[in-house]
Amino acid sequence: MLTAIRERATGWIAWVIVVLITIPFALWGINSYFEGGSEIAVATVNGESISAYAYQEDLQYQTQLLSEQWGRNFTPELLDDLGVKERVLDGLIDNQLLFQYTQKHEFRVSDEQLTRLIQEQEAFQADGQFSLQQYESILSANGFTPQSFEEYQRINEQVGQLVSGLSDSAFVTEMEHDRLLALFEQTRDVEYVLIEPADFLDKTEVSNAETKAYYEQNTDRFMTEARMRVNYIELSVEALAETIAPTEEEISGLYEETRGKYRTAESRRASHILIGVDESASEVERQDRLDKANEIYERAFAGEDFSSLAEQYSEDPGSSQNGGDLGVVVTGQMVKPFEDAVFSMSEGEIRGPVESTFGYHIIKLTELIPEQQQLLPDVRQQVADQIRQVNAENLFADLAEPFKNLVFEDPEQITTAADELDIPVQTSDWFTEVSGQGVAAEAKVRRAAFSEDVLAEGLVSQAVEIGFDRLVAVQKLEYEEAALQAFEDVEEEVRSLVREEMARSKASSTGTEYLSELQHQAVTIEDWNAYVRKQGFSVHKLPEKRSSSMDFSLLALYDAAFSDARPKEGAIEVGGVTLENGSYALYGISAVKEGDPSEVDTERRDQIGSQLEARESRELYQGFLALLREQADMVVFEDQL
Repeated sequence: MLTAIRERATGWIAWVIVVLITIPFALWGINSYFEGGSEIAVATVNGESISAYAYQEDLQYQTQLLSEQWGRNFTPELLDDLGVKERVLDGLIDNQLLFQYTQKHEFRVSDEQLTRLIQEQEAFQADGQFSLQQYESILSANGFTPQSFEEYQRINEQVGQLVSGLSDSAFVTEMEHDRLLALFEQTRDVEYVLIEPADFLDKTEVSNAETKAYYEQNTDRFMTEARMRVNYIELSVEALAETIAPTEEEISGLYEETRGKYRTAESRRASHILIGVDESASEVERQDRLDKANEIYERAFAGEDFSSLAEQYSEDPGSSQNGGDLGVVVTGQMVKPFEDAVFSMSEGEIRGPVESTFGYHIIKLTELIPEQQQLLPDVRQQVADQIRQVNAENLFADLAEPFKNLVFEDPEQITTAADELDIPVQTSDWFTEVSGQGVAAEAKVRRAAFSEDVLAEGLVSQAVEIGFDRLVAVQKLEYEEAALQAFEDVEEEVRSLVREEMARSKASSTGTEYLSELQHQAVTIEDWNAYVRKQGFSVHKLPEKRSSSMDFSLLALYDAAFSDARPKEGAIEVGGVTLENGSYALYGISAVKEGDPSEVDTERRDQIGSQLEARESRELYQGFLALLREQADMVVFEDQL
């Protein structure tokens, strides 16, 4: 099986950590497993449909990621240029194949495992404990029932078992390890010079005709973005809380109900001397340790300095250097025998030996800190804020459904919902489809504003849910279409762009000419030195190792110089490459020395080994998917994409 998988894994895959091969079902249409079969399908995999809904959901998510990444440079054409649609569909197909495989081979997740997995998720916890109320609230807000979410988690975990099994099957031979170590530890003597566009800028003249031609050939670069302003209404817990003014009776009442919240329990400060006992110790050994503990206790009780005894005899490395001081101790923090002793002692008392699972303790209570109760005047604001928050949350829950219904029932006028709910109509600043301020900083709001209903029909959007405590609806106020800026307004910008491009081109062509001159003669190290001196270049040196601290502006130079041929004896291997900033790097390689695996320290060996195993895991995974695809009956409905 593994052989077949390896044969289907193609190419040299870049180093990746194993976690990257985990299948992100949360982003790839898991809802399609819970939907009816009557929906339009974009593909079938072994007779199972992948819904157009799941495809569009995932495509929308990826589109949003791209728009946030590219900002004003984002265009819908990028989806095709970057192959996003194909990747989305491939991801859905792969997930369906993996899901079917786990079902066929009866992968299972027990109810106990599933419960633990869900309860350990931080999002479902309050004060460090699983909260059923929070769990159900979050699921409801995201369109899940407990049953559907638990099934989703069960599937996700089953597929995770499969992926983990593949990654754990990866192994690397010692020969592969050493070969890669030798490559990674290889050193090269590389000198380089830079021919930079800035050297040609002042010598570059741009005519009016060239400027105009560039403008006309690149009009897409000089378009304003379509933008709009909207009227909007907003219902939020935060805004509602600001309208609530708790009465003195409410504040004092809640304070009395929750006095315990503002009470600091009694605590104590203690020091100890630990005489450790191994779990496997014999009775004789235990008695020896107890005798030693008794001896130290007698000395401490007789008045010897406790801190000095702790520094000399305590086997607790964490406290012995501090004279045995454990700091402030509260209930539930220490093992029970130790805690029982500490909380039954008087200040200044020394007690021992007290036996615990760690051994024998001699304890000194250095300070008793009594219970403290914060008074109402000290916590009035905190109590009032709690009342506002709770009341605002309840009010939000009461108004959320009417808000959604009102904007749905009267999509012509946003004032209808505003008047009915007594909330103000506000006006946004100008924003585009990919960026905005204020309410338009939310991508969901921008998507709603630029939807066909709002933009073309002028209707009120449906309620946009932002988090769990905020609803927004928008209606178009003003809209300006994307437009080509007048040449006169951008002429200087265009001229500057043309000059920069011409300077970059001149730097590249000049560098290529220099390289050609060097390559047409037998270049020795002396020839190289004489040539670069003659041209007046400043000579720089690359770090000897590719893995050394890297200047990322020189990334193309590193790639070229560390993949170029070895120089012949007494000669120098010359090459050239254009860098991302437009500079041309002319380089010479005078020596290459292979690394010695035996000289690599353990940490470095382990690091490289992990990288190799990660690559092997990735190739196994890709090969496994390729094998599943070969064996599957798949149909893609192109007209639905």
